Amino acid sequence: MQPKGNRKVIFSLRPEHMIGWAITVILCCIPIFLWARIHPVSSVDGFVPTMLNLGRITGLVGTVMYALNLVYATRLRFLEDWFGGLNRVYIAHHMLGGLALVMLSFHPLFLALRYVTTNIKQAALLLVPNGLFPVSALFDTTHEYHEVVLQQWATMFGSIAFWGMVGLLLVTFFIKLPYRLWLFTHKFLGAAFFIAGLHIFFISSDTSSDAVMKWYMLVIVAIGLAAFVYKTLAGAIFIRKYRYQVSAVSLLAGNVVRVLMTPLAQTMQYKPGQFVFVRFKNGGYHINREWHPFSMSSSPNEAGLELSIKGLGDYTSALANLQVGAVADIEGAYGRFSYTNYKCNDQIWIAGGIGITPFLSMIKDLPMEGRRVDLFYAVKTAFEMIDVEKLAQNSHARKGVRVFPYIGDQQAGHLDINFIEKVSGDLRGRDFYLCGPPPMMQGLKKQLRARGIPAASIHSEEFGMS
Repeated sequence: MQPKGNRKVIFSLRPEHMIGWAITVILCCIPIFLWARIHPVSSVDGFVPTMLNLGRITGLVGTVMYALNLVYATRLRFLEDWFGGLNRVYIAHHMLGGLALVMLSFHPLFLALRYVTTNIKQAALLLVPNGLFPVSALFDTTHEYHEVVLQQWATMFGSIAFWGMVGLLLVTFFIKLPYRLWLFTHKFLGAAFFIAGLHIFFISSDTSSDAVMKWYMLVIVAIGLAAFVYKTLAGAIFIRKYRYQVSAVSLLAGNVVRVLMTPLAQTMQYKPGQFVFVRFKNGGYHINREWHPFSMSSSPNEAGLELSIKGLGDYTSALANLQVGAVADIEGAYGRFSYTNYKCNDQIWIAGGIGITPFLSMIKDLPMEGRRVDLFYAVKTAFEMIDVEKLAQNSHARKGVRVFPYIGDQQAGHLDINFIEKVSGDLRGRDFYLCGPPPMMQGLKKQLRARGIPAASIHSEEFGMS
């Protein structure tokens, strides 16, 4: 698994994959219900009250979305169970980031609109710090201007948080920056969120007048900040990493680099078909210390880790020069794309190009009998195929396992379900595993669904990071 380019967002409607979305929707809707308890819709009458309450609601919901966005970036294991894989967790992460940007943008807009018919200057002042003095009144509750100054400071916190979060979210989702600069900007996400929390709890609003709303938002903000600290500020302490050393590097067909690594301390446990995040240290020329996700082509019963990486960009192409002896930090393993996670023993595996990687891991882990597996390995040219002999050896050693190479230049078109059915026979009652270029997987999924194959029987590796 190597992410490349923009991938189409694919949702899973399986009940077990909807837990995360159900929790997300509920958490985002709770502020609306709490607001309705304080302000019945029938009591909101007129332009000014409507704008005021729309501003409050969008601010509260946007804050919850922002907090969840920070949580879903942590890669905590339970999130994979909630959403059905880390790829779907990142889909939720990106969607909530975009929605939070919309909500937080509407928050000051609606609040300002309530003044447009009476006081344009007051509307403008909502986004500009003013009335912050005397500072002594901020800390002196007996001062005659204490409440006024406190509210102005709370408004200023809101302005700073608003522009900070909007700017950072724009950088995250719409502006292409060098990775290191992008990573540096991410360190300010928590600071902006913390300032937003100060705004929420000091501003005179529903969060200050209603205890339930106040405590709900307090917990949400605390969870968001804890997630940010865990992932960004203290990840080196809290996120478990394994230390490996590169023992061999070889160049395979199709511009694929094979990297073998041995553990320097504790060995990482994983399931066949999973992927890891890797960061190489002292790797060599043009190999930076960024984290990148790769599927493992080794199986759990092997002593070390094996990665098979296709040169698709500057970084992956540079790995051909990776130095033996380089140290690798490994985070993982992640993903649910493994035959061990599903009960059906009658399976069809479909690999496209470098998508063969997780299947290399799985075929070596298959039991010697008790499984019926047909593996279709599709490439454009014969030069792109890797580990053909190993695939043949492993299939011959296991009863019921067959491997079928499919070379596009030698066939009458792309691999399709008609060819698979012709070779494998009846498709009903079988599970399908797909890993390859997104267009290929999307096309095959449509064909399978048209044949009546249930979505619960189709498993794919679609992880991609932008």
